[in-house]
This record gives sequence, C-alpha cells and structure tokens, in this order.
Amino acid sequence: MKKGKFVLQGLLCLLAVGLPTGLSFAQRRSNSSESQEAIRPQARPSLVAEVERSVSVSRGSGAQAFKITSTILKQTRQINVVLPASFAQSAPERRYPVTIVLDGEASVPPITAVSDELSRNGQIPESIIIAIPNIDPLQGRVHDLTPPGLSVSGSSLNEGGDRFLDFIEQELLPAVDHQFRGGAPRTFIGHSSGGILATYAAATRSTYRAVIAIDTPINLGENWLAKKLIARAKDAPTPLRYVSLEARFGWPDDAWKLLNSAAPTSWKLHREKFWPKESHESVVMLAMYLGLREAFSDYSMLAAPVTPTTSILPYYTKISATLGASVLPPRKLLQNVLEDLLMEGRGAAAHEAYNTLVAGYGAPANSAKLLAQIAEVERRPPPTETVEGLLATPFPTPEEARAYLGEWVGDVWMNPEEPRKGRLTLRINVVDGRVVAEVEDAPLPPPYRIRHVEYLRITPTGLTYGYMNGMRPRGVLLYEGKLEGDTLSGKMRFGGVDFRMPDGSLPPSPSFSFKRARN
Repeated sequence: MKKGKFVLQGLLCLLAVGLPTGLSFAQRRSNSSESQEAIRPQARPSLVAEVERSVSVSRGSGAQAFKITSTILKQTRQINVVLPASFAQSAPERRYPVTIVLDGEASVPPITAVSDELSRNGQIPESIIIAIPNIDPLQGRVHDLTPPGLSVSGSSLNEGGDRFLDFIEQELLPAVDHQFRGGAPRTFIGHSSGGILATYAAATRSTYRAVIAIDTPINLGENWLAKKLIARAKDAPTPLRYVSLEARFGWPDDAWKLLNSAAPTSWKLHREKFWPKESHESVVMLAMYLGLREAFSDYSMLAAPVTPTTSILPYYTKISATLGASVLPPRKLLQNVLEDLLMEGRGAAAHEAYNTLVAGYGAPANSAKLLAQIAEVERRPPPTETVEGLLATPFPTPEEARAYLGEWVGDVWMNPEEPRKGRLTLRINVVDGRVVAEVEDAPLPPPYRIRHVEYLRITPTGLTYGYMNGMRPRGVLLYEGKLEGDTLSGKMRFGGVDFRMPDGSLPPSPSFSFKRARN
C-alpha cells in the first residue's frame, strides 16, 4: 500500500543524531561572507503587484445575514449565521452543534476565526455559529442581556433577559435546527453583559451544555449571579461545562471556591485570569479560543487514545454521551484513523471509518483510491501481527532473560557512514521479580531521553525489543537483534503495520549495534 504522507518523519526524529559541523565558527563566518558577496544583486528588486491573485485575510466561512420575527420579543431581529466548512458536503442527516454568540454585530470575525482554527485542527466539533446583533448598543443591549432581579449600569430589576433567552430557545434555535440541521450540544458565549446573560442561562436553563463567560462582572448585586449558579450546582442538574475567562472583571475567589465545592462530578469548571496583559476589550478573541478549547478538551484529537487504532472511534461514542448528543470525530483524525487501519490490514474497520468520514464531512478527493485500497485489504486474510498483539506479548522471565541482563551501549544508524559514538544505552534489569527495559539517548533533553521498552522477546538467535513509534505510522519499532559474543546487532522494522514508501517499496531499515557494558 502506498503512503505518500509518511516519509519516515517519526523514525528519523527518533534516530536523529548530532552531526559534526566540519567547520570552525571563523571558517563558517568567512564562507558565509564570501557567499553573500558572490550573490549580492546588482540592482535593488521591487515588489510587483499580482492583481489577478487574491489572498484570504480571515479564517472561516463568510457569515450569512438573516432576520426573524419574534412573537416573544415583539420585534424583528437580525441574525448572522456561519455554517461549518463541511456543511455543503455532509450527508443530509448529519446534524451540527450550535454555538450562540451575543453582540453579533462585533463577534462574527473573532468567533469564526477561532472556531475554524480549532475545528480544522481537531480540537472542537464543527458547529453552526449563530451571532445575535443587539437591537441597539445601549439601552436595548442592557434590556436584553440583563436578567430580572439584577441591575446593570443603572437598569431596573425587571429587565428582559428571561424573555430574550425564551426567544433564543423557543423561536431561534428551532428555526436553526429546521433550516440548517442544527442540534445539540449547544454552546452559549457572552462577553461583559453578554457574560452576565450566559452565566444566568447556565444557572437557570438546561439548554446549553457549554457556557463561556468572558470578563463578566459576577460581583454585581452582591454576587447575585454567583449565588444563582452555586444554588444550581447544589441541585445536581444536567451536566454543564462552565468557563470563566477574566481580564478586568470576573469571579470573586471565595465565590469560585464555593462553586467548585458545590458542583457535581458531571460539571466541568474552568477559570483563567489575563489581567494585566489583556484589557476588557482585547481579551475577547483570546478568550473565545481558550474557552472553546477548554470546554471541548476531551473532544480534542489530542485527548483521544493513540493506540490501538480500533479504540479511537469508540472513544468518541463515550464523548458523545458526556456531551448529550452524538458528535463526529474530527475530520483530520478520521482521515488518520482510516489510513492507519489500512496499514494495519483491518479492511472492515477501515471501511467503517471511510463511511463515517463521507457521511460527516463529504467524500475526500482521493475517494476512488481509498475505496480501491479498502477493497484490496478486505480481500486479505486477517493480519497475523497486530500492534495490540505485540504490546500484549509477555516479557521473558528473569531466567529466560539472564544472558541479556545489564547494560548495553551502542548506536542506531540509517547511513553506514554515520559516526558511532555509543550514544544509546539499553538497560535490561529485574525489578520486583519482573524484567523491565529502557533505552537512554543521553544527548536528548530529559523529557525525551528515556524510552521504556514495551516489547521484549528472546529469540533463538538473540533478542528483539521495541516500543511504539512516537508519531504516525502508529506501529511498534522492533529492533531484531542477533547475539554474537558480547555484541547484539541487527535491523529495525515497523511491527503491526504495513508501512510503505510513496513508490510502494518498504522503508529503509535502520541498523543497530550494542556491546555489553556490564552485567
């Protein structure tokens, strides 16, 4: 199977060694000066306009302008809608999460940019963005965004926040669900006074699984909002993800501690402060990005299991349960899973991943090639070597491994001309009656210096050890060694996957050699 995307990047990163420069600093400086002198242009170049080429200056899709006549508000309101990138290509039955954003006359550019960036990189689900402009920026905004019982900017204690939430839930969201295939989970984002209404919604409604309050003056009315949300938490209602991002305003520390103490385990709370590096105005875009990333941190492909590949799609079934609605895995992750399953020889599972990808995001450009690869893999017998099987292989007993216990010093190389400095140390020891092993690459920084061996087997001619590749392809790096005297040497290969170069050939096999240092 041809895999053009992988060019042994993970392997080369793991095997990279420091190379001598071959030149002193003075020599390099001299050569550099001579080179610069040689290529110095004779005339200063100019920038030439390319009028036929356009450059995008913003992330995300363009917003569409709508209006809706509300019986509840007795008004006709403007609504800005941003559809997800896959909307036109996805299956008609696919439904999308909905993100409600207040102050819609100003919030579309930042929320569209951050939502697109996060969803493209597999950190949040694609969603339909519904941005609601204010009827006017002063009294109308205060009236709509202030809940009854609280005074904001000198307002009365009987403002229209509840009616505004009723309008969103009873009129706007049903229209979005009907016209644009919207659905749960729903997210509510508000800044300043919008954060007041967002927090009030979290305290009084079960519509929103995630609420992001940005620079919200929680202390108004003697912590009226805090008391509301703490009381809600004590009632242990439906699950909630509440994020408070703060610059000038926010939660009093004591109130936040009380909220955390009262919150049930189904609630996820997060708070960050950005003062003095951010202001009330500048924090908005950053807070939208971090708020969405935090609210959906368990959805992120960075939180999904790495191995076995067959565990990744079931992981998102569990995440769907916590979010209260079915959510598709990220497009980028689905593509990776499909390719990895094909390399692992799992045709049926690859076909399932392909169908999920097409239904959720549309057919990829290389669909014909993928379907041919899937059909070819489905015709094969089941693989005899799998990543799961390799990682589940029992380690040898101390007696079986007796001839290999101790330290071995050596190198791994791709090119026979590479210097051999003995930079690697293979340690095989007995700890609490069990054989354990690790490889130390001394020149690397501490977090990357030690690799714990995950596969160890004694063979008729020597020993094979291995561990998971640090990047894709997600195979086991197997070092198959032959013992001759005090030297263990051999070749490395990918275990559990059929990894090929773009031309269909097997990748080059690094060589290794270790010499016993001490028992």
